[in-house]
Amino acid sequence: MQKLDLNKYIEALLKKSEEAYLMAIEIINKPTINYRTEGFCFFI
Repeated sequence: MQKLDLNKYIEALLKKSEEAYLMAIEIINKPTINYRTEGFCFFI
């Protein structure tokens, strides 16, 4: 039972890290955002 919970936790972390990576790429590619470098560094 604990292994199943651990796998769910790992999957959730992987999904969140993928979303953060994509958000970083999206932010760095938008020239209208004033603090895009800082936002990129935060999400990457």
